[in-house]
Amino acid sequence: MLKYLKLIRLPNLLMVPITMYLLRYGIIEPALHFGYALNLGESVTLQFPNNLFLILVIINVLLGAAGYVINDYFDRKIDFINRPNKVIIGNTVHRRFAIILHFTLTGIALFLAIYLSWVLKNPIIAAVYFILAGIFWLYSTTYKKQFLIGNLVVSFLTALVPLQVAYFELIYLNAEYGALLLNSGISFKIIFYWLAAFALFAFLTNLLREIIKDIEDFEGDSSYGCNTIPVVIGVKATKIVSIVLTLSIIWLLGFLYFKFLNDPLSKWYLLLAVALPLLVSTLLITKAKTAKQYHAISWLIKLIMLTGVLYALVAKYIMENNF
Repeated sequence: MLKYLKLIRLPNLLMVPITMYLLRYGIIEPALHFGYALNLGESVTLQFPNNLFLILVIINVLLGAAGYVINDYFDRKIDFINRPNKVIIGNTVHRRFAIILHFTLTGIALFLAIYLSWVLKNPIIAAVYFILAGIFWLYSTTYKKQFLIGNLVVSFLTALVPLQVAYFELIYLNAEYGALLLNSGISFKIIFYWLAAFALFAFLTNLLREIIKDIEDFEGDSSYGCNTIPVVIGVKATKIVSIVLTLSIIWLLGFLYFKFLNDPLSKWYLLLAVALPLLVSTLLITKAKTAKQYHAISWLIKLIMLTGVLYALVAKYIMENNF
């Protein structure tokens, strides 16, 4: 069982439900209760059914798991160079079983997507998830080997997680409260902006992590003709790119804080739990020389992504206590 959990990257997959539930109950629900309810003069609650939200979470988890399996399937030779002791497919898991597992996970996800599309009476929803399943396959077979394209694709897929939470919840909220909002002259745009900010953070931090992972995997990627950023422009130049990207994320956090937040709790949390670790990562990047050191930086960035999502709990506390 452990080998299968490693194959589907269970720690990474757990970020999907954590993110989706934190944003729903840490951002949207308190915003409705402590913001919109006060302005509208009546109770405003979550409208997207809990069972459908759970299905949405499961779809994303299954597609992510299938993506990890097919990525390892096609990267087996490269991984024998980069991390020979961690290769699962071909060693502890048969290649044929791996491809069956991929299609099984994808098939269940798409079946649930069709059901969700049928319930919402919107066939475009099912079509989108079929496209996303195809993108996961193409990422592993093609995009990952292309300069920058693979990094942007996987970062985009990561950013889609919070955007899905916003999309499906806002469909039901507008259907229930649309007329009331129209009469009051307000809208649910602020909720979309909140979740879009989380999506942007997810995109940028994941892009940073993907670049660091490319440096870590430089030897194997260069041996098999993958045109990753460090292979094309060199490791030193890629380190400069990653540092500039890191500093840009820190600047963006500062901009969002001074423009929209300004409360002391947000300031100290974002400073200590997000900005400071990002600064530490820049120092580590400048000194890193081995694959092991780059792997440690990758894990640090993953931790930063988690602390960024956990800010939803801080926002919830602020809204509930009118901090």
